[in-house]
Amino acid sequence: MATRPDDDLDPWLESALRAALAPPAPPPGFQQRLQAAWARQAAEDLARRRHALEAEHARQMQALQRGYVRLKRDTLALVLAVAFTAGAAASWAVPWLRETRGIDLSTLLPLLAVAIGMTAGAGVWVDRFGLPWKR
Repeated sequence: MATRPDDDLDPWLESALRAALAPPAPPPGFQQRLQAAWARQAAEDLARRRHALEAEHARQMQALQRGYVRLKRDTLALVLAVAFTAGAAASWAVPWLRETRGIDLSTLLPLLAVAIGMTAGAGVWVDRFGLPWKR
């Protein structure tokens, strides 16, 4: 940082000016007007920040809603795809099992469906509530 030749004179000049010139008195009501301006500015700033936060919240809620709708759509598509695939596999496997293995599917398929349903229900239960013995 370069220094100016009159840097040593600055403190002396400041003190001489302070001694020679008295600061003017503030106009009447200056302090009250200043405080009112500060309060107005704070209220405007608070309103502006609140509006910005509410707009950001609305944008985030819209994004969350879009994500939720997309998740529901994708889940429905997955469930339909699995159901059609399971139906296609069953339409191929049932006659094959009956002919090659001689399995009576009139009792096996309902029991298999119940087992699959109970497993899916238990999975949902564990996801939502946790394991019963670890609560």
